[in-house]
Amino acid sequence: MAEQCEMIIGYLVPHRCENPSLGKCAKCGRGFCDEHTNQTKEGRVCLACQQGLDQPIALPIAAAAFTAADLTTFGRYNENDNDSGEMFSDLS
Repeated sequence: MAEQCEMIIGYLVPHRCENPSLGKCAKCGRGFCDEHTNQTKEGRVCLACQQGLDQPIALPIAAAAFTAADLTTFGRYNENDNDSGEMFSDLS
């Protein structure tokens, strides 16, 4: 089981949920926290599966636009978190 919830959250800066995984989704098998699952007749099901999404994304409107490459990039962003303090470019 994953140690961290696998749901992608955040609107401007999508990232993985920071909560610990408490169990697996009965449909997709990914690890999710209590906040991103609901109890159903089939067992605990993640919000993405409840919404009919293939990807573990909390925002259904944005989910249609995210690709597998995007999800990989989101994961790398969290791993390479730098301490420079410059998260955004100055576009002025």
